[in-house]
Amino acid sequence: MRTFHGGKHEVDETPQQAAIRETWEETGIKVIDPQLKVVATHNHFYRNRVYLVFIFQANEFSGELTESEEGTPLWLPLDDVLKDPKLYPDLKRHIRLILEAESDQVLFTYHKFNKDLEIIEEI
Repeated sequence: MRTFHGGKHEVDETPQQAAIRETWEETGIKVIDPQLKVVATHNHFYRNRVYLVFIFQANEFSGELTESEEGTPLWLPLDDVLKDPKLYPDLKRHIRLILEAESDQVLFTYHKFNKDLEIIEEI
């Protein structure tokens, strides 16, 4: 499955610090001043859990893509990513929201769930 790099933040680490570290560890790319764009819920059905996710965007970076334990990263045109049927629908939705948002806007998006953690409404 195609997805974006990511991970969990460590103790005493901010979400932005985690984004910088995870990007470096999984891709070999050092992002500079990533900006928070989306705070959202993400339902992992196979784990029966809902996670709070932070999505950042960085316009400045350095380094070369490097393979890691997570896989082999690659650059893809954004249009191709949005058309990929294997990409999580939530991520597609968040990318579109970022593209439509004001440049400095942070979006808060979440789902309402029933007792079985099934999505009943997107907000």
